[in-house]
Amino acid sequence: MKRVKADIGLTERPRVLRAVASARTALDRRLRAIPGMHYVLAACGIVTPFGWLVIASAIAGLVVAGVVGWAEAFALAIACVALLVIAIVLVAAPSPYRVSLRLPQERVTAGQTALGEIRVVNDTSRRGGSEVIELPIGAGVAEFVIPGVPSHRTWDEFFSVVTRRRGVIEIGPARTVRSDGLGLLRRVRSWDNPVTLYVHPRTVRVPFDATGFQVDVEGVVTAKLSSSDVSFHALRDYEPGDDRRAVHWQSTARLGKLIVRQYEETHRSHHVIVLDTSRDAWDYESFETAVSVAGSLGLANLRESRPVSLTTTESWLPSGHAMRMLDALSEVSARSFGDLPLRVREAVAQRPGVSALTLIVGPQVSDSDAAHLARLAPIDVPVSIIRIGAENERARRDLGRGVLLDCSTLDDLPRIIVAGGLA
Repeated sequence: MKRVKADIGLTERPRVLRAVASARTALDRRLRAIPGMHYVLAACGIVTPFGWLVIASAIAGLVVAGVVGWAEAFALAIACVALLVIAIVLVAAPSPYRVSLRLPQERVTAGQTALGEIRVVNDTSRRGGSEVIELPIGAGVAEFVIPGVPSHRTWDEFFSVVTRRRGVIEIGPARTVRSDGLGLLRRVRSWDNPVTLYVHPRTVRVPFDATGFQVDVEGVVTAKLSSSDVSFHALRDYEPGDDRRAVHWQSTARLGKLIVRQYEETHRSHHVIVLDTSRDAWDYESFETAVSVAGSLGLANLRESRPVSLTTTESWLPSGHAMRMLDALSEVSARSFGDLPLRVREAVAQRPGVSALTLIVGPQVSDSDAAHLARLAPIDVPVSIIRIGAENERARRDLGRGVLLDCSTLDDLPRIIVAGGLA
């Protein structure tokens, strides 16, 4: 079994390279529109740089032999042509193999190993020769050598992808490579579609009963009236459209008209988590810890079926399902732009039912900065600011409108919350 280390780096290419790639794509599209050019481009695509050198040598030898009359030049041209013919015979023969890629587990946690399988099937009546399989894995390529597979037999190769950090890795498509011994021609065929491997951030279990949230049935009542809830308000006359289950029959019998119960609508706990993704706020290790903290708090809410909303300084992330939330966190990166105070104001405005607000910030945020951020929330919304990577003697300090929690590592998070809870 082949072990492959997958490094997940920046996927953004420089602007110049993107422009060059776009120009090449446009030129290729125009050339393929010419009748018959598709076959010409396909033939040219299998010639390696060394193959073009041999072709150029053959042409030059023929020209020199014709002009000067050198027999040595003609012999060189004939030798180059012979090598090209042999290479064409070896590469042009159709491959008897059919290749498939399987990744049983498409989601792992950072630090875990993902296992995969490449299956090569020979469906023909002849024995296949040795070939090379290339498997793109992230920014790298793994190579597998296929031995000769007998007729109607299968060859399996297992591989493992060692993940060291959070991210998204594209694996595949697997491609068979046929080449001659000298490397003049290289024929590549891709199989199937690539598979996406999500490397989730590492999370820890946070005891939800220590986060300071009230149980919903014991939540805060609002001024909004409802025909069905848990907090009784008053009795009133029946109106068309009222639920018959709300009818108070004793009062109805006494007064001789339909009387219904009216309730005050209770406020469900809605936790809003804001993750600062401004690039200048983080170093690599601190940002990874911040993403893990956000994921841990989000999972704590989802395990208890509590509404939770998760946002970066740029956009909202899916947070209604644990798997989709972790998939989204796998792709989060620190950007060069982002206005955290503005995003806090937007988050509170876009989630008017928020009952608790948690901000996850970098070590450069001072106590006074944290106090300013806490004052951006409505006065009745408790605010918790978790500062990542800061080394302070006191892990918890009161900000007046909220609390500031210093969390050096992910493993410190449960201890800090159990010690004092969120705001």
